[in-house]
Amino acid sequence: MTLLSVFMGAALGAMLRYLIIMIWPLQSSYVTAIFIINLFGALGMGIVFASGQLLALNGFWSVGLLGGLTTFSTMMVQSAQLPFNKQLRYLMVQLIGGILCFYTGVIIVNIFGTMN
Repeated sequence: MTLLSVFMGAALGAMLRYLIIMIWPLQSSYVTAIFIINLFGALGMGIVFASGQLLALNGFWSVGLLGGLTTFSTMMVQSAQLPFNKQLRYLMVQLIGGILCFYTGVIIVNIFGTMN
C-alpha cells in the first residue's frame, strides 16, 4: 500500500511540474519556473517533516508528490548550461533558498500546529 501511495504521489507531482512549466508565462524563464518549483517543494517538505506523524500518507506527500514535483537533475543541467561564472551563484541561491524554505515550512507547522 505504501508503494502504491508513493507511486501515485510521484505521478501527480511530475504531472503538476509539467503543467506549471507549460503554463509558465515566458518559455525563456524556464530556469525561473524550475527555481520556484524547487523552492515550493522545499517549503512543502519542511511542512511534511515538521508534521511528523500527523500525516498518515507521509510517503505520498514527501517521497511521492514533492519528490515528483521537484527536480534535482534539471537544476544540474540548467547550471551546466550557464556560463561558468554564474553556475556557482545559481547553485548557491538554490541551496540557500531551499534550506530557508524548508525551515519556513517547519516554522509554519510550529506556529499553526500548536493552535489545534
